[in-house]
Amino acid sequence: MILYPKIRLMQLQKKYGESIKVVHHYGTGLLMEYKKGFQQLNDSMAFIRKMSKENQSNVEAFAFNIGPKIGISFVYPELIKQVHKNHDAFQKIDVSQAVVYLFSNSLIYATGKQWQRQRQFLGKSFHFEEIKNYLPCIKDICIKTSNQISEDIRINPQKEIQVVKICEKVTSEVVFRVFFGSTQENILIEREDGQKLSISEELVSIVMDSFRILQQDKLLLIKSLILKRYSMKIFPLREEKSLHNRLIQLKKACETIVLQRKKQLQLDPALYKNNFLDLYLKEMIQNSNTQITIDEIIANFCGLFFAGTDTTGNMTGVALYYLSLNPQIQKEAREEVIQIISKKNSNLDLKDQFNYITFEDLSSMNLINSILKESLRLIPPAIGVFPRYANRDIKIGQFELKKGDLVNTHFIYNQSNPSIFQNPEQFDPKRWMNGNDLQFAFSFTPFSLGPRNCIGQHLAMIEGKCMLANFLLKYDILPNKSQNIGLEMKIIYGLSPDNLVYFKQR
Repeated sequence: MILYPKIRLMQLQKKYGESIKVVHHYGTGLLMEYKKGFQQLNDSMAFIRKMSKENQSNVEAFAFNIGPKIGISFVYPELIKQVHKNHDAFQKIDVSQAVVYLFSNSLIYATGKQWQRQRQFLGKSFHFEEIKNYLPCIKDICIKTSNQISEDIRINPQKEIQVVKICEKVTSEVVFRVFFGSTQENILIEREDGQKLSISEELVSIVMDSFRILQQDKLLLIKSLILKRYSMKIFPLREEKSLHNRLIQLKKACETIVLQRKKQLQLDPALYKNNFLDLYLKEMIQNSNTQITIDEIIANFCGLFFAGTDTTGNMTGVALYYLSLNPQIQKEAREEVIQIISKKNSNLDLKDQFNYITFEDLSSMNLINSILKESLRLIPPAIGVFPRYANRDIKIGQFELKKGDLVNTHFIYNQSNPSIFQNPEQFDPKRWMNGNDLQFAFSFTPFSLGPRNCIGQHLAMIEGKCMLANFLLKYDILPNKSQNIGLEMKIIYGLSPDNLVYFKQR
């Protein structure tokens, strides 16, 4: 466990020379590099940014260890394409016990015919025509959130705004309503210590805690790597037992919602609505689809919630942070929103403008769209794809992978590469306008690529545009200069802390 990773990494370095870089730490390995980067340089990804800057065109991959396991992450665009074209050669790893428990029956982990069936079923709800139906819900939640912000800053004009947390509040409620067709405000989970949280808060907290204990406890990490998804069942440690009890309670809360709704629809089919849960239950009840189970419904809710809340919230929060630092771009973005809405009715009162935004208006907001893309380039919530391992020996480019090797594609490397993006550290949304983004097709893949790309990417961008439009119309976004920015890798990569702006009522 101690010597093998070091020896294997030295062999890879010798074999592939300048084409590969090596990251090694005894014990937690790559996770330690993330931690060290944040502690020393306020950026968990400092080593990748440095690697990209110093080795712009030479490096094709970097090798690393996590405990006794060896992995290779590909950064050269052509090799990234090869990995995604050979998706059947790789299988997603059990990154934490919470992820396995919650997501193992979801689209995230499904393979073969199961994946095709789930992707086809869920995909029906992510077409543009269907996403249009979600817009009134998204706008309603945006308005309620900004009304609360306005009340807060009326009482305290110097209130620091947690940009990511505010945006996550919107995205979590959107996902909950789109999936279950109802609000989560009155659905609470009570922990053993008596603390009460919403389903969304507990879901995020559990997944974060499952990663935290792996980073902090080397014994637990090695146990998890060896026993994989059986780790909680075989000689469970204290923190594993606590985590497992919380997971059971979370799943029970979701199951109660699903079963109650199923009973309502069985009694009165006229109650069917256009949301994910009702679509699933209609398949089960009316079409007698025995392939769909209650556990699959809960797993896909947890998967879609996890994938669609923190990521979209971070994307939009980062955009707000950069707009606070760039008042001219902020001014131009606000003018774009006002100009597009005013084309239909120039007499609209400022406070009513957001209410009149349509799906077509959002699609016309080129600068807003570019701001979100530039935010994803600079601080991508997902630095790479979901970690995988090779299920057979395979060659990617010149690199020979052994069965069991960990595999990833850290596309953040290319997004920081000065040979691809001129002045990569500069916030420059206009690099994406006028069709310029076509040149970055395989160097900018924040939603992954290939057949298993992010199913909710269009919904994410619509949510992001709605939030930015709403906040720009209602507030001037000012920087909190007293706060130092940190970029930390937790479950996802993002701002830490995030109390980085002030809102001034317009």
